[in-house]
Amino acid sequence: MLGMLSEQVSYFWKVNTILNGYIWELYLKAGGNEIIKFFERNLLKSFSKNYAGKIRELYNFYCPSKTISDLLFSALDDLNDSIHIENHGFLYGCYSIIDLLDSNYTRSDIMLAFYQGLNDSGSMSDNEIFSEFSCEIAYYTTFLSIIFPAFFVPYYFKYTYNILEKIAQEFHLKLPPMPAKRDYKARFFYYEKICAAFYDFRTVHQMSLCELCAFLYDFAPKYIGGIDSYIMKALPEPKSAFFIGGSKDDVFLSDDPNTVEPWQCSPDTRAGDQIVMYLRAPVSAIDSIWRSVSAGFNDPFFYFYRCTYIAHPQKIKQISQKYMKQDSVFKELSIVRKNMQGINGIELYPSAYNHLLDLAESSLPRLTYMTDGADSDFTRERDVENKRIKPFLKKLGYTENEYQQQLYMEIGNHNHALIPDFVIHPIVTSGHQSAAFIIEAKLSISSTKLLEEAKTQARGYAKLLNAKYSVIAAKEGIWISDARDDYSKDILSFTWSELNDEDHFFTVFKQLGNGKV
Repeated sequence: MLGMLSEQVSYFWKVNTILNGYIWELYLKAGGNEIIKFFERNLLKSFSKNYAGKIRELYNFYCPSKTISDLLFSALDDLNDSIHIENHGFLYGCYSIIDLLDSNYTRSDIMLAFYQGLNDSGSMSDNEIFSEFSCEIAYYTTFLSIIFPAFFVPYYFKYTYNILEKIAQEFHLKLPPMPAKRDYKARFFYYEKICAAFYDFRTVHQMSLCELCAFLYDFAPKYIGGIDSYIMKALPEPKSAFFIGGSKDDVFLSDDPNTVEPWQCSPDTRAGDQIVMYLRAPVSAIDSIWRSVSAGFNDPFFYFYRCTYIAHPQKIKQISQKYMKQDSVFKELSIVRKNMQGINGIELYPSAYNHLLDLAESSLPRLTYMTDGADSDFTRERDVENKRIKPFLKKLGYTENEYQQQLYMEIGNHNHALIPDFVIHPIVTSGHQSAAFIIEAKLSISSTKLLEEAKTQARGYAKLLNAKYSVIAAKEGIWISDARDDYSKDILSFTWSELNDEDHFFTVFKQLGNGKV
């Protein structure tokens, strides 16, 4: 039934990406009414054990980690026990604090009282309070929603804030700006702002709390494609390698080849990158190599903020910290000199990563890079991205919020494709996709054959996104083609040194400058 609904929704959504009555009615008739009734029975009327199991079932559609869904189930199951056990310290302590509020309390008043309730000793830092809240966010936000359903919504997007962002883009749900990583108090109170945004959306669409919950945790994730909308099955070739750190007791650490788990990593992580696992305890050694299966993203309620999903663990011959300190290559790395402190997300250059594979006697794929000394600033494709393309886009007037790298989008009937490198001013919903232009990055274009191969690849991306221009960028320069002749001929091409000439750059700016496209 859901498959039929998805096909109907995909057709009708092309007319209007804001939630409309017809689409919502399709969902309700296809089982949505039962989901709404579930929330009415089990969240508002009488919280029960059935709640934890059903939420886990819904969550499994948009989160690939069994570990996370089990933790979610345990938190909600614990909440059920807490509610039905008299004199549970925390819950009744919060009731007492909230009882002190006057009858005109607001959402902000409740959140402040709740914040004070968490800090029961009065000596906890903002960091510690947020850590407690983040760890048990499903427990606490569900509790607040039971007591104050007019103000709060259960929050089940921890580790999947990227899904909430996709939902927000698709349905014009305006999310508040995300707080900075180290502003722990703002991250705590960000939940209040999220609830205010949800309330505004409810008001516009005349939804009850239970209808909103059905929308957020059933309808919308299924509509955008759930796990398939961001977890890649067919991975591109890796461009980079990153260190991450853990210990044998980490709940997300596994030897299961089918496991998919979240981990703190660099925001520059792209799907396909190599992820090198260093175990602090008990071995202090590199132990395995994983692959990133999603692009990196920020999650304000994940304590470590920067998140990516990793999978396909491959055990390798362990390389100890002691050995690395003596090795001619690794002893020169800053992270090794710092005793592997702050390791999560530290990038390994291709030469060091390939050396690691040699030491481990591993047959895993190497990273490609150039070794000639003629152009030592550009040894890999990411150097072109960071040292040429990003400054070029900035000079054209684009901020980092106006383009996206490694855009993963739906094509056809629930199939997804990767649009790598750079997409400028992307608009991607299930009914429409477009971009001002795309840039395909290559390390070097040293022949006509390589240029034509790059153009063929970029043409496919540009056509999918109805882009006005397709751009190839390499260490030698840029080549620009446009849609009028199917991106076949160069309308402009310059070396980077030629683009330093104001007249040449102005010629490009007239085509690609922000506001010109």
